[in-house]
Amino acid sequence: MPNIDLSQLVTAEDKATTARAAKYADLADLRWQRETGGLDLPDGLSVTTTREAQAQIASTVQNISAGLITEPVAWKLASGWADLTAAQITVIAGAVTDHVRCCFTAERNVAGQLAAQPGSLSGIDLDTIFGTAYAQAAQQWS
Repeated sequence: MPNIDLSQLVTAEDKATTARAAKYADLADLRWQRETGGLDLPDGLSVTTTREAQAQIASTVQNISAGLITEPVAWKLASGWADLTAAQITVIAGAVTDHVRCCFTAERNVAGQLAAQPGSLSGIDLDTIFGTAYAQAAQQWS
């Protein structure tokens, strides 16, 4: 009789736990991709939303408020170069802030939905569920 180390067997419960953890990691990555993937504003401007761009936008608003920068502000948007007024920069900053908040709210809401589901979560379509949660968050703050 061969020596089999049963402690090395992977149980169905272990597989489900690993699959669930992977689904949560996929959700976090989806939120990050959406958060940093850019934002199209209603006026046709396309804004970069990388973490660096978020910081630059926030810093520019702060510097305008402190009188350290005067308008127009030369800004490279995802849609091209623009000379922006202080009001436009402030609108962009608000839109980016709302976008980031919606991304995190959507992730939290979807994580709650995942937690309520049994098993490995293999049939869950994160893109669709996240999109719905993002849209709900956006309605909440509009």
